[in-house]
Amino acid sequence: MDALVYGFSPPRWLLARHAGRLPALAVALSGVTLRRMPAPEPPGPDWVRVRVRMAGICGTDVSALTGQTGPQLSPFVSFPAVMGHEVLGVVEDGAWAGRRVVLDPFLGCRVRGLPECPACAAGQTAVCHRFAEGALPPGMLLGYCRGLPGGWAERLVAHVSQLHPVPNGVDDASAVLAEPLAVAAHAVLPHLPEPAARVLVIGAGTIGLSVVAALTLLGAAAETVVVARRPAQAALAARLGAGRSVSGVGEAERLAEEQGWGRGFPGLLGTRGWTGGFDQVFDAVGAPATLAAALRLTRAGGRAVLLGCSGLIPRLDLTALWAHEITVDGTFCYGREAGAADAHTLDLVLQRMAERPDVPVRDLVTHRYPLQAYRQALRAAFFHRQSGAVKVVFDLGEGA
Repeated sequence: MDALVYGFSPPRWLLARHAGRLPALAVALSGVTLRRMPAPEPPGPDWVRVRVRMAGICGTDVSALTGQTGPQLSPFVSFPAVMGHEVLGVVEDGAWAGRRVVLDPFLGCRVRGLPECPACAAGQTAVCHRFAEGALPPGMLLGYCRGLPGGWAERLVAHVSQLHPVPNGVDDASAVLAEPLAVAAHAVLPHLPEPAARVLVIGAGTIGLSVVAALTLLGAAAETVVVARRPAQAALAARLGAGRSVSGVGEAERLAEEQGWGRGFPGLLGTRGWTGGFDQVFDAVGAPATLAAALRLTRAGGRAVLLGCSGLIPRLDLTALWAHEITVDGTFCYGREAGAADAHTLDLVLQRMAERPDVPVRDLVTHRYPLQAYRQALRAAFFHRQSGAVKVVFDLGEGA
């Protein structure tokens, strides 16, 4: 089968971190190569073969391939590995044969052949305690474990606990977005905004727009404002249910002041204090400036949510955190959702997509490529501002 393999090299990683601004150079330094390799075989009776139909390129993948990730999670990855954890496929054998599925990519205790840790027993495989133990090499999820191929390949194998069926009314382009939508839904569900709430979403990439879609799919009627740099992003945010879009954080501040939601005051040394603001702020970027803005623009007693996979953030002013008694939630992926009939987040978003075909989540998929055109795909994902990409996917059609 054809597969895209990533091999980690410290010198190349450092070069990618500091010299990846030119498209051709960035792709060359990514460490991704197209290889012909044997199709994987199920390692046990609770495993099935899956023929891949679509697989997304995640922002996490982009950060890893361009040298932008922090080192803290490095004990829980192993390379070389076939990348890809946003996967839509068709099961080829067993009781699930012929069914379209999306995968929970996390390689928790059951997948590793271990007794369940407390997190896995609670249905929270994304925070499993044993990502470096058991029958598999270290790896938190598919695409980052050398012992299992991820979705950037024609075929993979999956444990039956990872399978989530796709309802008949959900098309492929929507289904492949179940994973990022589940990330967003997991962030939204613990404190689903009330109708009178004011919500700010900073960032209009895949995750930021998925937050907008999740709010709509889950029935939140809050006033949602999105920080979107490009007109196409703002238009897509409106189709997904956002009430307003602004072009930057400064414009969000001005809007809040015009609407009487908050007010800024000049201070010493050019600083600006802020009172009032938004009930919930979702930072889907994870940069120092956006994290600072998320804290500043959250009202006293409100909630700031970090979804941007931020790493090392120097000189972040945390004054608003304690002075305004803000709750900060760091959210990572998904699992069994307490208060949502204990449904898994992936099943929940797939069901809501089937019930709400009027929410055009499929429009998030802006670029499709075959595996063999991986250089063009990576270029579109790495340089999304130039390409206009939101979600780039590898499209294998009916499979090889």
